Amino acid sequence: MDVTTKGMVLRANDYKENDKLILLYSLEYGKITVCAKGIRKNNAKLKFAADQFCFGQYELSKTDERYTLKTCEQLDSFFALREDVCVYYAACTIAESIMNYTEEGQAEPEVFVEMLRAFSTLIDSVEPLLVSLKFLLDFMKLQGLELQFDSCMVCGDTDKKKYLDLQRGGIVCDSCRTVRNLPVSARTIAVCKMVQSMPYDRLKNLNFTAESLKDALHICYNYISHSFSPLKSLGELLKL
Repeated sequence: MDVTTKGMVLRANDYKENDKLILLYSLEYGKITVCAKGIRKNNAKLKFAADQFCFGQYELSKTDERYTLKTCEQLDSFFALREDVCVYYAACTIAESIMNYTEEGQAEPEVFVEMLRAFSTLIDSVEPLLVSLKFLLDFMKLQGLELQFDSCMVCGDTDKKKYLDLQRGGIVCDSCRTVRNLPVSARTIAVCKMVQSMPYDRLKNLNFTAESLKDALHICYNYISHSFSPLKSLGELLKL
């Protein structure tokens, strides 16, 4: 059976002598592995279809749950994502989130659209740290793990010093905290709340320091590490 889907290449690995295995995030089928036969040959016409961040209309042959590449119409190469190291690691953070924390073969159209918005914003010269923060906050919400910043998750207080409770997924006040909770500044909470509420097309209007954005991203990094596993790409981005 042949199927057609819009998809983004998250990763491609060499397979056998001339093939590649493409991890494709598709609109209709979610995360799927596609075998691209002969694509590593010098004269292969579809080499571009296995490039990381290639976005295209993929025609696939499906047998049981196995997919094989037939042809591809490239819609966007997103090549600019590979031209700057900070932009690249931000893009890898987005890709790794989808690779690690979505289910194989489960379509999530909202996540797919979120991914495209984030990539498009990155190539529009918006601060990579800011785009990464926006994507992660929205992605966690779509996965049912939204971080709560408005008030203490235990008593509802909004005025006392705040701490991050990784188990509850939000902030708690000084009176309700435990020794495991991490201190969070009012500035960092404000950054997270503002970015959380801002659409992608207005992110360029925000002006935060790299330090403020990294502090906010550390919250996401700690929460995701606690809920799932660490994002290696985000860890590298925070080192830059």
